[in-house]
Amino acid sequence: MAVEMIVEPKWVVQNFGNVRILDASWTFKPKPDINEYKSKYFGKFGVAMNELKNQEYIAEHINGAAHFNFDIAYYPSEEERFTLYDAENFTAYVKRLGVFNGDHIIVYGRGKDGGMPAACRAYWTFRYYGYTNISVLNGGLEAFKLAQGVVQSGESMISSGNYETTTTDKNILANLADIPFDNLASVKYLDTRTKEEWTGKVPIGYPESSATGVRCKDAIHFPLGEVVGPKGIKKKTECDAAFAAKGIKTGDTVYVSCGIGLGASAVWVAAARSGICAKLFNGGVHALAHKAPQHLNTK
Repeated sequence: MAVEMIVEPKWVVQNFGNVRILDASWTFKPKPDINEYKSKYFGKFGVAMNELKNQEYIAEHINGAAHFNFDIAYYPSEEERFTLYDAENFTAYVKRLGVFNGDHIIVYGRGKDGGMPAACRAYWTFRYYGYTNISVLNGGLEAFKLAQGVVQSGESMISSGNYETTTTDKNILANLADIPFDNLASVKYLDTRTKEEWTGKVPIGYPESSATGVRCKDAIHFPLGEVVGPKGIKKKTECDAAFAAKGIKTGDTVYVSCGIGLGASAVWVAAARSGICAKLFNGGVHALAHKAPQHLNTK
């Protein structure tokens, strides 16, 4: 039976013994040196899990939750902050998180926007690798605690699972070459960054780039706040109305983008729940600034 894409804290508390919970909290930090990371950590998940610990997770997390660490689940590349591993490597990492095939996985984040950007990025990632028995905890750690959920500090003791995937779903991923940047008017390309980033009040953050603008011509500004509030993803009716107001409907060719692939993931989840099949541009502005700055040509 299909599971709900988004579940509320009360439901998770009531069904706590029947789900596998993953903490997807990520603390922002500069992109690691690509060559150094490749040498020390690429595919070396045991080493990475010993050395790349997340202090927010250690300080407090849902009881028994393993940490789905973005600094390990992905790797940095020239084009992307969070580059996707092949299915074999992703399998090797997720097994270490105690995930078994058939588990109903619950992913959550914390902090601003109810932790939705990070949680939805983890959700989208599992969907990319073909795993659909997964839900996002709406409102994240803070909402779970308000629902009288049990939390702990330290690291949870996790035994290996038998999770395995051999496939990827290319229908939900867009790479730089897949998007018609010279004719974005022919598709719906949603830029989910803040108003300040969209207008250039906040610099794009890549001073070495030769980009002359801060956004792409004919992109549609669809900030995260259209579908996510302080306490999580908004009600489906509100999200439906937000997409309709921007002329986005089922059957459209839709791409969602942000800076490095987190905020756009939350919009992707909201779109999917509203019946809109979108593709996540994994590289976002990061990829454009480094590999195709000519497309950042509008202010």
